[in-house]
Amino acid sequence: MPYTSINGFRMFYDVRGEGDVIAFVHGGFPSLDMHLRADATGAWGWEMDFASEFRYVMYDRRGCWLSSRPESGYDLENQAHDLAELLDHLNIESAHVIGSSAGGPIAILFATQYPERVRTLALAGTAAHLWPDEDPVSRIIEEQLEILYKQGDTSAWNNRPEGVELSLDVLWERDEMEERGTLGEYEARVKSLVARSSLQERIEWYGTQLRSIDAYRDRDLSVECGRIRAPTLVVHGARDREVPLDWGRDLAAKIPGAEFRVYPDKPHSVIHGSKSVREDLLAFFRKAG
Repeated sequence: MPYTSINGFRMFYDVRGEGDVIAFVHGGFPSLDMHLRADATGAWGWEMDFASEFRYVMYDRRGCWLSSRPESGYDLENQAHDLAELLDHLNIESAHVIGSSAGGPIAILFATQYPERVRTLALAGTAAHLWPDEDPVSRIIEEQLEILYKQGDTSAWNNRPEGVELSLDVLWERDEMEERGTLGEYEARVKSLVARSSLQERIEWYGTQLRSIDAYRDRDLSVECGRIRAPTLVVHGARDREVPLDWGRDLAAKIPGAEFRVYPDKPHSVIHGSKSVREDLLAFFRKAG
């Protein structure tokens, strides 16, 4: 498997296909859930739709999946720099960039920090501000961060929200899985992963996830969105229960000239779960030449 030392951590990446480059910035936050399921990374499936026509670059963000878990560096500008260094490592000057969910803000900042390197920008199931103050989960995160920074990882874990046994993901994923009709399978997987882990592992990863989320918490990228000059397509599932549809609509309105497409019967993770969405993105990239 290909690894490289990038900007202070060991990054896992993979590249397939030929031609113009698509760079994919995945979603999610570093968690023990990701770490325990990392052996699933590298099993290409839906990604081959892109790799069949383009040179498709995927990588695991710092702390996620097969990449290493550094103690710091999770601020969004630095994560955009992670992508720039990977492209440098691969001798890639520019790419069509996709940002999915939590990868969206990183892709937005990459497009504003390195505009000459972005041929087009596609944003899926994401928003300019993923943790608005009025969101109940935002208030929970704020309380947890206060405990973390004042008392440490163990105290934060001991005072974690009800129902959190592996990672904070359950706070926003449970409704999504219920919408998809897969809640039972989801809860069984979480239970299995808890059984595979030690208490100390859960405590340490819980702190890492909170620190990563903190990089997003007070970041409203509305101003940065207004600076994007690359042709942009925003796609969103109408049944998304993790990132509300209105957040995607608002995101598109903030980006000059952005096109917004809604997929009525699709939940979160529209790129992973919908071939029609991938076909629309491929058409968008082809049109840009």
